[in-house]
Amino acid sequence: MKTLLASAVLILISATSLAQPQNNHTEEKICFLTYGFPDVERVEVEQAIAGKWGFAFYTVGECTIDQALIDSVARVNDAANKRMEARYGSNWRSRYQQEVDAAFATPERAQQLVNQQLYIWRKEQELKMHNDSLHYAWAATGRKGVYKVIVSGSLKNTIFYKLLVDYPKYKVSLLTN
Repeated sequence: MKTLLASAVLILISATSLAQPQNNHTEEKICFLTYGFPDVERVEVEQAIAGKWGFAFYTVGECTIDQALIDSVARVNDAANKRMEARYGSNWRSRYQQEVDAAFATPERAQQLVNQQLYIWRKEQELKMHNDSLHYAWAATGRKGVYKVIVSGSLKNTIFYKLLVDYPKYKVSLLTN
């Protein structure tokens, strides 16, 4: 089994040397290996943006993961990371992740951040006692993944909060109280 997994890793490594060059025709696509099950909601966006950056993810293990696989993936990924740092600088990964988060941002996903705020939860509990609930009015700000949100009661339409939700930074700021 270990031999089979090691062979798969070697095949993927050698396959990257045959990868299509990037747009400038001088750089090869860099290969990162993963194991386990991916976040199926994000994988398509991550792969598309990774392609733009000149790298790709390849899954080499799903359920059967042992230390040999973990070690071989780490070696390949360390080498790939050094190539990415040489190409884009030491903070390339955080810049890539911000781009993925911005592309993935929608009011529906940003709503999850709002729901995590303790004051929102408390207000929702308070309104439930009066057969009311919170209503959210979302507006784009012109910055990708950043929204202004007005939080009001659904029955009396009383505004409780004005928020700025920055999904790429996972931040919710209270604008007024």
